[in-house]
Amino acid sequence: MIWRKIMIQSSYWEEGSKHQWIFCARDNSPLDKLQEKVSVEAIQFSINDEPVNLGIKRVNGRIYSGNYVGLCRLRSTNGKRLTSYDGREVILRIEPRFDISVVEMLNALREDDEFERYLAPQTSRINETDKEIGDLKNNELFYFFDNEDPMYVRDKMALNSSIITASVFLTMLKDLCSRPLMGKMIYKEENLVGKVKGTVLFKKNIRLNTLKGRDDRIYCRYLQYSEDILENRVLKAALHKSGLFLNKYFGSASGNKNSFRDMNVYCQNALNHITNTKISRHDLSKIKTTGCYVYYKPVINAAKMVLNEITLEANGESALTSYVVPYAVSMSKLFEMYVRAYLKRAGIKSYLSNAEGIHILKYDYKSKVLSQNASVYSNYIRGNVKPDIILFNPQTDKYVVFDVKYKNLLHGKTARADRLQVLAYALLYNCENVGIIFPTLDGTENIYYERNEIESVEQRQRYYNQLEIAIDTNWEYVVRSKETQNTVPLLQYIKELLA
Repeated sequence: MIWRKIMIQSSYWEEGSKHQWIFCARDNSPLDKLQEKVSVEAIQFSINDEPVNLGIKRVNGRIYSGNYVGLCRLRSTNGKRLTSYDGREVILRIEPRFDISVVEMLNALREDDEFERYLAPQTSRINETDKEIGDLKNNELFYFFDNEDPMYVRDKMALNSSIITASVFLTMLKDLCSRPLMGKMIYKEENLVGKVKGTVLFKKNIRLNTLKGRDDRIYCRYLQYSEDILENRVLKAALHKSGLFLNKYFGSASGNKNSFRDMNVYCQNALNHITNTKISRHDLSKIKTTGCYVYYKPVINAAKMVLNEITLEANGESALTSYVVPYAVSMSKLFEMYVRAYLKRAGIKSYLSNAEGIHILKYDYKSKVLSQNASVYSNYIRGNVKPDIILFNPQTDKYVVFDVKYKNLLHGKTARADRLQVLAYALLYNCENVGIIFPTLDGTENIYYERNEIESVEQRQRYYNQLEIAIDTNWEYVVRSKETQNTVPLLQYIKELLA
């Protein structure tokens, strides 16, 4: 893989189905060709890295894509759909600038022991570190425009969306199944023998029992608490479709407890007593998730997307409907998760492991900035920090903190905030070494830069370290020095930082 292969045709227009124009581009790239078919003055641009229009922004008069990839309808400044000069619907499609797809990166993560945490909505509060289910929009990795109508796109374009949707749903469903399932008091009719329960249905009793000489039976209707209700049947129907679909594209062979296969088995066991039924659009409109079962709402929303995007053919195989819910994927968060998985594969121990060696702290590990937060203390900078990568060596009692940036390291105009961030981590974790990890420029080889001493009046030395990690599926755990060209195993490089 070389640079010209990575930066495949930065942007272009193609004709879609059903009176559409599709604008295709790469993340973090100029979008000059966008003005060929739409008025750029009418486009709604992202200001604070929001996923609106997949985060496209205007800088010094030019339009650039941001760190989001995905599919969405192009929106105007008034929030409405922006059409092309010839009146067609405009679909914005942005893919990673590297020669790898979101699905390939997601598949590379599914063996990681924190896979479920990566896909779960996150919280910034220290006392809520184990929060798993919240509003679907609180998810840091994926954003679904679920208030919009599904878009019709070609099968190839729909595939990524459906895999992402099914993955998110299955992860959220597994957490829901660890809680009490939703239940209701429902009416049940039954032909009872030798007893009466609830209300006797005389017309049915005469037809089914009296006329047949079965006076020992009484047909009754009564209330009974049951979990076999519409909401749970919707979840089971979506589970069936998502399980078949993910197995089709990823296969079922995996021994990791957090793989799609094992999550699917866990959910099937939890919903084993729920009836398999065909779910219609009318059924979906009758669902209610309020009160003590409000935690069902984000999972139900994900289930609806699965049911809309995936269908079952007559032979039982899963297939795409070609209707997808517009979505955005944060490449910044995905790259951070990818780096965590890469370090573990290279030999860094998980926070869950009791084995000797260097450990990586929990994905959502947080630290307080101030020790006291009461009103009598100065609290202007109070809050929490959550570094991307914290590595700890129990033998030396040392930390090294890396921030992960999905940026081109040659563009240093926005480095001020990153500079202050790594310096703060050095202070908070008493690190001799801190650094930043970037995606590698050539897309294939892992690079490290000789460490650079940080100028400080402290009576100790601190160093800045810089790494480039390749975004591919080769998983080569060797890094080469940018200056000397010498190579060293990545684990050995980390050990020297924590010696």
